Amino acid sequence: MLREAFTYLTTPCPQPYRRMGFLTECVGIESRYRRNRDAWAPHLDRSRKLILAAAERCETRDTVLIFGAGLLYDIPLSALLGRFDRIVLADLLFMGPARRAARSNPRLELATLDVTNSLDALADGRRDLSVPTAYLDDPSISLVVSANVLSQLSIVPNEYLERRFSQSEAAGEDLGRGLVRAHLDYLGSFACPVALITDEARIIRDRSGAVSGTVSALHEVPLPEGGESWNWDICPLGEIDRDHSVTHRVRGYSGYPKN
Repeated sequence: MLREAFTYLTTPCPQPYRRMGFLTECVGIESRYRRNRDAWAPHLDRSRKLILAAAERCETRDTVLIFGAGLLYDIPLSALLGRFDRIVLADLLFMGPARRAARSNPRLELATLDVTNSLDALADGRRDLSVPTAYLDDPSISLVVSANVLSQLSIVPNEYLERRFSQSEAAGEDLGRGLVRAHLDYLGSFACPVALITDEARIIRDRSGAVSGTVSALHEVPLPEGGESWNWDICPLGEIDRDHSVTHRVRGYSGYPKN
């Protein structure tokens, strides 16, 4: 608990995002990773390999733009720095490893970015979603990566809106669908190759390993055909309680289909 408290107090985070709960969520993910490092390893390895496969599709080697890279666990950073002139990590906030990496390499840029372009409105209780446009007009972008962020877009905003503005469950599902669709449309608007890695379902198992429930991680928004699929043992037995585990079914595209 002391480590988490220290991280919370010393991690830079814009105040509106801190108030909504994004920093608390990141600190929690960091702690969960430390507890389940071995269980997460296969998923993180598959994610890195898929990103490198996407890099092979690129005709130019200028800039890689990565959404959701604040923790860096799933990003093959050294390999990408060896292939591209610049890497832009775009996220709401950056934990210690990303900040240290940026300080040691001038070709690595940290860009504080609301990839939904909607959080200012949501922070005020307005469910007005804006169209994301950041970097679409940047001709130097050679590759875009959306790394395990799509299913996370609605989690903190919905928890915040429920807590602060008594948002209903149905309204939360509607908001989630809107955020997921907007991000998929945004990715499809880039002219360069795009890699997408995302949870698509959350599978709950009992102590015997039998499936006791499955829920969409994307608010029932369908993904395109193709790509590759694997499981991520995100919460082994004992992480949530002694009787249940949670597995995420992940889908990855080294070449996300264009609009």
